[in-house]
Amino acid sequence: MGRNINKAEIPTTSLSSALVLRKLENAILSGYFKPRERLVERDLLVHFDVSRTVIREALKMLEGKGLVKLTPYRGAVVVDLTAEEVEQIFFVRVELEAIAARLVVKNITQIEIQQLKKLCRELERHLRDETDQMIEKDNDFHRALFQPSRNTYLNDMIDQLSTKAHMVKYNAWSLPNRIEEAMLEHKAMIAALEQRDGETFEKLVTDHLLFSKNSYLAQLRVMARKGIAKRFENRS
Repeated sequence: MGRNINKAEIPTTSLSSALVLRKLENAILSGYFKPRERLVERDLLVHFDVSRTVIREALKMLEGKGLVKLTPYRGAVVVDLTAEEVEQIFFVRVELEAIAARLVVKNITQIEIQQLKKLCRELERHLRDETDQMIEKDNDFHRALFQPSRNTYLNDMIDQLSTKAHMVKYNAWSLPNRIEEAMLEHKAMIAALEQRDGETFEKLVTDHLLFSKNSYLAQLRVMARKGIAKRFENRS
């Protein structure tokens, strides 16, 4: 079933497909729209006050980003990931981010370190208040973290895979104390960069990533066990 969109939650007026795309993408990345949730075209038309063409263009672009799946006669559904897909994505992400980490330590400037500190403070405010911008601010921090690698292709691949697996990060943040732990990890990364400690920085980056993956897979296993148990109960 589709969700009745509350205009107070995603404020907008008449928009172009690019702005509709950005607002829908943020709603998906923040967890407002959940994995496997259907995006009902008529609800989006009413909410955004745009043409059917604009909505369909935005949904097509979301599909290109790997955030929704378009199916004939069913429309757009927010993408979910299987355990195997999560394993595959994070296998690649760990390798890419480890490479990026080594390049960042080599190339980063003091100005870029100061910028990271500023972004870290901004992110902390949003995380503590759990604002609707905290996912966006976290993405800004991590993009800035890898920008000093000076490798556009590497950064684009990391960003693409991060977007594809957005629900893994969002799930981790729902765990007790995880937001506070993530803030400490960000500060530790910056401290390692200030010391030019490549080994520590690379380990912090990969551990940060693997925590999200492992917690998400653990939750999938729990859900699978509950599903199996429920099926046995129904048979008895």
